[in-house]
Amino acid sequence: MPVQLGFNKGFYGVKFNHSGLKYEVGVCIETGHIVWINGPFRCGQNDLNISRAALLGALDHDEFAVADSGYKGEPHDIRTPEVGTENEKAMQDIARARHETVNSRLKIFNVLGAQYFRHNVAFHSSCFRAVAVITQLSFE
Repeated sequence: MPVQLGFNKGFYGVKFNHSGLKYEVGVCIETGHIVWINGPFRCGQNDLNISRAALLGALDHDEFAVADSGYKGEPHDIRTPEVGTENEKAMQDIARARHETVNSRLKIFNVLGAQYFRHNVAFHSSCFRAVAVITQLSFE
């Protein structure tokens, strides 16, 4: 049965006072390319719990992720703004800014917009992934 996101309280998120979906998007620190998409998840789920479910297990032993302060408290593999030397923090700020650029490019397509998506979750996932591929191709 299709999930009507506009009316499903199970997908409610306090941040936007509405129901919705959330995705985890990873961007390569070196190239800026989209290298990881995970989701969809209920809007109210915690970012750190989502990353623990898949991203942290997918990282090699010598890899790490750069994230915002919402990931604070993770003992390893995630560099937050509070961790590192001044030079490392500056490079992490650049990586986070690059990721925000990717987020803004994804939002241009309104898949992540505030309007209702009246189809099932699987179709939303397909649409989001298609937008991510188009966004990545625009970078190339």
